[in-house]
Amino acid sequence: MLLLLAASACGNDRVLDPAAASDTVRSTGTVMVLDDGGGPQLCLGAIAESMPPQCEGLDVTGWDWADHPGHEKQGGTRWGEFQVTGTLDDTTFAVTDAVPADDASVPPTEEEVDFSSPCPEPEGGWRVLDPERTTFETQEATISAAHRLPGFSDVWLDQTRVARPMNDPRKLILNVRVTGDPDAAEKELRKTWGGMLCVSRATVSKEELEGIQEELAGQPYHVSSGVSLGVVHLRVLLDDGDLQQRLDETYGKGTVVVDGAVFESIG
Repeated sequence: MLLLLAASACGNDRVLDPAAASDTVRSTGTVMVLDDGGGPQLCLGAIAESMPPQCEGLDVTGWDWADHPGHEKQGGTRWGEFQVTGTLDDTTFAVTDAVPADDASVPPTEEEVDFSSPCPEPEGGWRVLDPERTTFETQEATISAAHRLPGFSDVWLDQTRVARPMNDPRKLILNVRVTGDPDAAEKELRKTWGGMLCVSRATVSKEELEGIQEELAGQPYHVSSGVSLGVVHLRVLLDDGDLQQRLDETYGKGTVVVDGAVFESIG
């Protein structure tokens, strides 16, 4: 995988770019357009919840606030939420239509994260092996030890077996993924952890995932990304429909997952 990363750094610095230019795009949800006196911008990423709000994003051309009387204004800043249509490059959005958020037709999105353990249920069922080493203190010590394991990829808590997750160390399954030998990693973690434990194999280490994330974050069509559950989760400006395939071919299947795009192509 280290060789893969080295190769990608040389030849895939624009892997997020759409394979072909799209004539017209529409935002998949509502977006904030904000003008603090320097010209209108379409906000991408985090928006500071100040008054007035603050953000960074794409320059917007063809925008006239007189066409959008429902916008808000404070001091020298104007802003509003819209579903927008227009044309896009990696630095500028040329708007042709904007529907106020209250009138936009945007389907709700729900993201479900699977925190269940990949390990099969052990013989005799899931159970605590040593209650004295199944405490908040030993849990934190074991998580710290997991981060020091060779090829560490991820750690999380599986509380799907209890009706009401309460962060009780005796009721959760501590999950660790490593690129090396899971048995050797489990033996090391059992020095401090007496609770339920699942150690599984990862294909990419956390260090490598963070390297991939850093590489993608430097590309123009990147909006946001993060590492979670052994995967780089990615949001982009525009997904041409083939982006996931290109990412799989570049970094390995499932290493980077496209969670969404700001725009969709409509013609």
